[in-house]
Amino acid sequence: MQWLGRKITQLFRRERRKIPDALWRSTVASLPMLRRLSQNELYGLKMMAEELLHTKTITGARGFEVTDDIAVSIVAQAALPVLNLTLDLYDDIHDIVVYPGAFVVRQKQVDQTGLVQEWHETLAGSAMDASGPVVLSWEDVNESTDFWSRRNVVIHEFAHKIDMKRHERRGANGCPPFLVPYHKGMQVDHWQRVFTTAFEDFRRRVRSFERPMQITADSPPDLLHQLHEQGIRPLPMDPYAGKNAAEFFAVASEAFFVSPTHLAIDYPDLYHLMERYYLQRPISHA
Repeated sequence: MQWLGRKITQLFRRERRKIPDALWRSTVASLPMLRRLSQNELYGLKMMAEELLHTKTITGARGFEVTDDIAVSIVAQAALPVLNLTLDLYDDIHDIVVYPGAFVVRQKQVDQTGLVQEWHETLAGSAMDASGPVVLSWEDVNESTDFWSRRNVVIHEFAHKIDMKRHERRGANGCPPFLVPYHKGMQVDHWQRVFTTAFEDFRRRVRSFERPMQITADSPPDLLHQLHEQGIRPLPMDPYAGKNAAEFFAVASEAFFVSPTHLAIDYPDLYHLMERYYLQRPISHA
């Protein structure tokens, strides 16, 4: 029997309930990036996760059943970026929609000449602006929680929502909102200077590789040595980060929480900037 029941959010939104300790412990154990947190931090994360379950509607799409394990895993990951900030950054999110796997969306873009281009794109996740939902593929979310994975679909999409918070209905552009109680001394021009420098360098590196190299669980043990001998450094994050500034922020946020050492080595200024923004130091906890 499920703890939340099939009508997961209807029940939870009527009555705030605590996540059972056993379920919370299994969730933390299944998410390697949470193991570095102290007991006090995990307690705060749990409270935030409970608040998200209480205030957001989580529904399955295409017949997918959102179980207790799935719901708690998603909100635990979503709460991590704002652990030392505020859930107000997510107050325009009312719905989280979960597909069993990748889903297809229709995209539309108008270029500078007014020409309208339309196409279909297969996605692992999507964060829609103007109070739109966060949409996730559970297959991709589940794969990104593997110890060796350097991706995190949930953090990626919720980072987009944080980014959008600054710009309201104009979408994301890689410059998140600075909140007075949390980001004293941070300046937009400094953020843009550090961010742009890292972004442009990353795009140059992506373009320089015919097939951008990354380290994965399947990489041969001597790959790093081979790359070093060739004068090539593997990319610290998914090449998708080079698409535009908004994607660079979202993918860099994934890297900050999931594989911070790679980010800090290649882009130390960006890493320290994100430490100041998220008010977390994942490397010092590792």
